[in-house]
Amino acid sequence: MHLGYDFQMIYYNYDQFKNDISRLGTLCESFKPDTIVAVARGGMTLAHALCMHLDVRNIQSIRCESYDGDEQRISLTIVGESTFLPSERILVVDDIVDSGQTLHALLPLLQSNNPDVVFKTASLFTKPTALVQPDFSLYEATDWIDFFWERDFLKSNLL
Repeated sequence: MHLGYDFQMIYYNYDQFKNDISRLGTLCESFKPDTIVAVARGGMTLAHALCMHLDVRNIQSIRCESYDGDEQRISLTIVGESTFLPSERILVVDDIVDSGQTLHALLPLLQSNNPDVVFKTASLFTKPTALVQPDFSLYEATDWIDFFWERDFLKSNLL
């Protein structure tokens, strides 16, 4: 779904985010996750909000880097490990699934280290050409998304 903007960069503001947390959270409720894993950094704000909506106390993060600024890297870097015991259903959350390389690399690694856990994924935005499509998503990404948490809290904007 396109948000209705006709330019190359879409500013995704807090009011839209508040509305979308309810919608995305409702989609994820049927999965009944007992743990939410944020793909850091982009998925952290979304993961926290979904934890509140779904009443999930176990939130963790794992850092995956596939971009330097707005340039996509050739190779992906995964930093950190999470301890999921006694989790049974884990929701892996990122703000956007762009190329899908992050989930493509991360999900098999998490599954191989946790064979008895069911993993599902959620994002706000997804590109239809991504290698991996999330289980739960709201919008098709057609432009670059400028998330409020990437813009509004920059030191230069707070002065």
